[in-house]
Amino acid sequence: MWKESSPEEDRKLVAQCRKGDPRAFEELVRKYQQPILNLVYHYIGSQNDIEDVAQKIFTKIYFSLPKFDIQRPFFPWLYRVAVNQCYDELRQIRRRKTHAFSELSPEEAASIENKISREDFSKISDADRRDSYALLYRMLDKLSRRQRLAVVLRDFEEIPYAKIAEVLKCTEQAARLKVFRARVRLKKLMEEAVR
Repeated sequence: MWKESSPEEDRKLVAQCRKGDPRAFEELVRKYQQPILNLVYHYIGSQNDIEDVAQKIFTKIYFSLPKFDIQRPFFPWLYRVAVNQCYDELRQIRRRKTHAFSELSPEEAASIENKISREDFSKISDADRRDSYALLYRMLDKLSRRQRLAVVLRDFEEIPYAKIAEVLKCTEQAARLKVFRARVRLKKLMEEAVR
């Protein structure tokens, strides 16, 4: 669940980082580590790569802080960097091997299940659940970059529309529309896949 962060506190931490205070950067990492790990998980889908990718993101952030416009909100910039890194990672994964979303571990399945109503899954076998998650991830992979980002931020990360609008650089109403359209597209893809 998304917890609102203070933009002023982020600005202060960024300013301290620029002055060479390592504790300030540690605090930024602590604040944003879990949301970034969640975002990476929903983009990459592989438990093994998540921490490595998150580390790359925070390394990139660290070295980019001097160029960051301190008057702008930190959160949307962090998420744009994270999403771009995720797409770079996906391109590399696809070059190395076929990305198999169908091989979810029980731990991965349980993690996703926490996001979905328990009632819906009470009568479904573990194998069927894994197949459902595999299908969901394959269909997410077919969405456009912006659609996937909209769905992941809203439905998996539960980030408010106002923050999604900042990440997508649009109005809040446009963010709502993008999430709606992405959901409609995802539903259609899933329905076509199970026919």
